Amino acid sequence: MKDLFNYGDEALPADGSRPVLLPVQQDLLARGRALYRNGTRRVLWQAPCGSGKTVVAAEQTRLALEKGHAVLHVVHRRRLVEQMLRTLQRFGIHASPVMQGRSRWQSRVLCASRDTLLAMLKAGCDLPPAQLVLWDEAHVAAREVQDWYLSHCPDAYWTGYTATPVRPSGDALSPPYQALACMDPTSTLIRLGRLCPVKVFNPDSLGRRRRKGEKVKPVGDPVAHWRRYADGLPTVVFAPTVAESQAVCQRYVEAGVAAEHMDASTADDEREAIFERSRTGKTLVIVNCAVLVEGVDLPWLVCCQILRGCNSLVLWVQATGRVMRAFAGKPHGIVLDHAGAAHEFGLPDSDFTWTLEDGKANEKNNRPPKDRKPVTCAGCATVFAGKPACPNCGRVLPRKKRRSLLDGLRPDDALLTRYTGEQATHVEAERLARLWQKVLHMGRVKGWCMRQVAGVFSREAKLPPWEAGLDEPLPRGKQGWAMPVSEWLETVRANHDL
Repeated sequence: MKDLFNYGDEALPADGSRPVLLPVQQDLLARGRALYRNGTRRVLWQAPCGSGKTVVAAEQTRLALEKGHAVLHVVHRRRLVEQMLRTLQRFGIHASPVMQGRSRWQSRVLCASRDTLLAMLKAGCDLPPAQLVLWDEAHVAAREVQDWYLSHCPDAYWTGYTATPVRPSGDALSPPYQALACMDPTSTLIRLGRLCPVKVFNPDSLGRRRRKGEKVKPVGDPVAHWRRYADGLPTVVFAPTVAESQAVCQRYVEAGVAAEHMDASTADDEREAIFERSRTGKTLVIVNCAVLVEGVDLPWLVCCQILRGCNSLVLWVQATGRVMRAFAGKPHGIVLDHAGAAHEFGLPDSDFTWTLEDGKANEKNNRPPKDRKPVTCAGCATVFAGKPACPNCGRVLPRKKRRSLLDGLRPDDALLTRYTGEQATHVEAERLARLWQKVLHMGRVKGWCMRQVAGVFSREAKLPPWEAGLDEPLPRGKQGWAMPVSEWLETVRANHDL
């Protein structure tokens, strides 16, 4: 597998020249810079998880240096400082890490972690000045650090990189940001091979949807569900608490699965060791509590198991984004959704539309329309949307749900009316079964014999009941078809009871 720090950005050319941005990345760069030219100083740059934001930031740094600007990169975690420095080096840029205790810096490009800057403020130190500040994972940037730069460098340009431009608390990121520039949607990146699609599965015991304000209680057996849909695949599990994370990890271990636990107290060296064991296949499952939601690039992960409540669209997109990065031999990611979050926020590989409004407004803007609401297949537990039949097993939706989908169709949209041959057979069999029950009920009320029922059925179905492939017992011989409907139904019920 590719190196942990090197994967996720564009591959270096063999001759060592500067990496070339993808067209979608170049478009984002152009959109963001156009806003600066129009007088905006603080802009959020939104791009899906795994879209290569680090590479865009490096190219933006190169262009800023050509204008003589001092640049500061603020990353989410200390381990990401090294990753950012390596990426900048690929672009021919020498950058220096910011270390606590220094008051003077020689390099025009600096890179610091959020925690380092917070520690410097706590110690009463001044932060390094900059004319361009690039915030990685801008939705979790420290407000104290942002306030310092607003006060001491009021004319500095800001670029906030994030996949989800809303704070985890649900608060809007405006202020301090004044505008939003978005990359092309997820579907474009999947089509380009930058990201991979996702399959979502609900456990069989998933209960009713929660009411407003009600806490989500994930259901199902995590190990059994994993065995059924992701057995042997590299997996990350999100648990609600440290204690539950440790308990889930122990359940995996007792089931003979190589699993390890990780939380905020896990040392950086041990985290790197766990990642390396996951990369090489020695560890199959990493169970964590709130440390792998963002700021990690582990593209070999295939499965994401949600064992905690996803009470926000931000958490849902960030957590499932861990398995959407493209990787050799990985046709799609897998999400085991034990909380039913897909039904509330939509499928992870949907095209989300973001604004600078707060979390509630963004969730409302991205609420799936009636004809695209996710449903769970009763046969294989696949969660899907916008189709009359399960894309995984071909099972056709119940008639009521199919009709609700068809009601939402546009005149030029034929997606929901296209069936495979097998699916069309299922639909026809369901129609004939409903017709047979309808005619039986009619015959019982009107006092018919079974021959009359067969006649009505044949006229409407265009074939006799014994050629319709009905999964129902039928009378035999003339005597059987002469039997009154009520008497026939009693016979069938008695035989069934036996």
